[in-house]
Amino acid sequence: MLELLIHQPIFIGFKADSSLRQLLESLSDSDKKLISAEDSTFLRICRVGEDIYVGKIIHESLTTDRVDDIRRNVLSIMRRLRREGPLPSDLKILACSAVDADYLPTGGRPVE
Repeated sequence: MLELLIHQPIFIGFKADSSLRQLLESLSDSDKKLISAEDSTFLRICRVGEDIYVGKIIHESLTTDRVDDIRRNVLSIMRRLRREGPLPSDLKILACSAVDADYLPTGGRPVE
């Protein structure tokens, strides 16, 4: 039997390719407010090992119709940042859990 974790956040986003990683490292100050390693108002940067993911962290339960709205929102914000170049057509939906910064592979450092 599986237990549903209704109070855990959900990540909806995609893995950043090398060109997007370079773009994220060189954002202007005005664009930096659209992506954060800590705030999920706009987009959030998450790390899985050496891979960087960009998307939204959703803290409340979702309905299926809202998933498409979030996908469009993620891609709309990314289009503002990456005016040229491909964007993914499908986003991943991944379960999240809070992790103590002492146990992060990056030593607790946020991705900049």
